[in-house]
Amino acid sequence: MPAIFPITSISQGHLNIWETCRRKYQYKFLEALSLPDADLDSAEKLQLGTKFHLLMQQKELGLDVVALASSDVRLQTWLTAFDQQPPAMILGDRLCEHRRTLEVSLHNSENDNLEQGYFVLTAIYDLLLLGDRQAQILDWKTHQKAIAADKLETNWQTQLYLYLLAKTTDYEPEQISMTYWFANTAQSVIINYSPTAYEQTEKKLQRILMEIAEAQEYPKLEEINNSTCQYCEFCERCDRGDILTSFAPSNIEDIPEIAI
Repeated sequence: MPAIFPITSISQGHLNIWETCRRKYQYKFLEALSLPDADLDSAEKLQLGTKFHLLMQQKELGLDVVALASSDVRLQTWLTAFDQQPPAMILGDRLCEHRRTLEVSLHNSENDNLEQGYFVLTAIYDLLLLGDRQAQILDWKTHQKAIAADKLETNWQTQLYLYLLAKTTDYEPEQISMTYWFANTAQSVIINYSPTAYEQTEKKLQRILMEIAEAQEYPKLEEINNSTCQYCEFCERCDRGDILTSFAPSNIEDIPEIAI
């Protein structure tokens, strides 16, 4: 009887954290440890970001968003900013909160002994526009400041979202783009895709998924990386600081507005 391997769902959060710290990957995804309740500020930001995504979804569906927008002055401010300075959008079919998946198998004659051979790459697009010859991904961000394009390009949200769309549609990479719209500044950052970026992402994904499949240990970062540990929610668990005074998320992957 052939072996039956478990299927592991992999999102941009898994990939970002795997490349940042494997011990954090263990805590967050394998042991399902959560952010301490003491970090009320981060919890509030997460909740507000989730509300804004819901507001934008309801707006896209043509529903009345007055009540939700008026529930918090920041939501109303962000909605007004979007109405006055929206991102440039192509014409085409519009899909909001659209989930897209791709099954990846690592099982072959050379790795029959892998305990974990199947993965499902998963992305949820805030808004996906599918035109005749172009496709555009839009993502809403409620960070205090816009994030530079070079940081966005290397983040796994950008890499995975663009790759999945190219892999699961007939669009060529150069026909696809991703636009981040930052609610606090009403700024847009546009990332254009390319065949080179597509090939690089595919190679990196194969490497990382193989590493995850074969992993037996999940080491801490070396002490030299203390700057990374300082702002991690698990720094106290790893004896790297005090979570109550150290945790101050600022990166794109540190404030997941919608958990997937």
